[in-house]
Amino acid sequence: MSALLKIVIAFIVVVFLLLRKVKLGYCLLFGSLVLGLLFGIQFSDYFRFTLLAFKDPSNQRLIITLATILILANVMGETKQLERIVSLARNVIKNPKIIITAMPALIGFLPIPGGALFSAPLVEKTDIDLEINPSMRSFINYWFRHVWEYFFPLYPEVVLATALTGIEMSKFILIQIPLSITAIIIGFLSISRLKLSIKVVEDPNDNEWKILVLYVLPILVPIILILIGVTSWLSILIGVIISLLIDRENSFKVLKKVLLKFPWDVILNVVGVIVFKSFVENTGGIPQMVHFFTQHNFPLILITTTAPFLVGLFSGMGIVPIGITFPLILPLTNATNFHSTVILAFACGFMGVMLSPAHLCFVVSNQYFDADIREVYKLLIIPVLSIILVALILYFLKGG
Repeated sequence: MSALLKIVIAFIVVVFLLLRKVKLGYCLLFGSLVLGLLFGIQFSDYFRFTLLAFKDPSNQRLIITLATILILANVMGETKQLERIVSLARNVIKNPKIIITAMPALIGFLPIPGGALFSAPLVEKTDIDLEINPSMRSFINYWFRHVWEYFFPLYPEVVLATALTGIEMSKFILIQIPLSITAIIIGFLSISRLKLSIKVVEDPNDNEWKILVLYVLPILVPIILILIGVTSWLSILIGVIISLLIDRENSFKVLKKVLLKFPWDVILNVVGVIVFKSFVENTGGIPQMVHFFTQHNFPLILITTTAPFLVGLFSGMGIVPIGITFPLILPLTNATNFHSTVILAFACGFMGVMLSPAHLCFVVSNQYFDADIREVYKLLIIPVLSIILVALILYFLKGG
């Protein structure tokens, strides 16, 4: 049995369990067991691969970072700071569709795994009249959270892509921006039929910009700190402290309440993701799958679209299809189609990631809004195909 088929079977098992309303953390842990069985690993390897997942410093930082995001979001919720931000935004912008998409897009400049969990409460507070169903809320939060990831120079996959291709960052941004523009346009088209009320919240005190700046500081300061290189979890912890200081009188009571209600099920999902990822990596399935495509002399366009897409789909992490498929695809290109191949491979890899049930942002967004995963997938199909279509058009226009 080929590595591709083994991974597909494990993937189908995960999706099947998800559709049966099994919690994602358990689905991915069971999918890890299935992967181990199909690849015939030793009994001891089950423990070794799991231990490797938790020993990885990046995974440790991920769990801590997501825990601090949860604390910050809940502190800002308990102190009504999120509601204040949204009410001010409604007064200033007046267009609810722009507001509800701007919230996750703003957090999209925060290059951390699971950032959709940061923006989800803002999306929720924007839709104060519950006019949007949970699946559409999740789609808006998830899609607009990622509209900058095609070119924003602080995302790891962008940095890695420029390193592997040798394309200067300024040039890479230029050739990738059409994908971000497409993502924004198709995102707005996807919500064009929504009917949202335009209600201005009357709060005279909130009309002063200094108050808006004050409420935004717990979000803005971590973004700035992360952009200048401060560790993600520490940056967000500073945001928690700022948020508590804004409501100094009730800070201890708020923090105690938030910690007592800490959503451990989100951490379980993260554990499932990192263990599943460890099994996918350590069984060697993805390199074998990519080697299968190159070994059988498939046409370049088929390799460029299929290999990154599948790697992204199975891994759920943007950096993985870049790191694994680019070194194999780039030697097959020439000067004429080099840039167009890079655009297409990046787009297909990232669209695979966007459809992956192992993508952490997808996980936390659906969980936060209690969204039906099938409905969210239906909403994602046209935007995902649109990105790939634009990348294909650019591929052929630029000499692919």
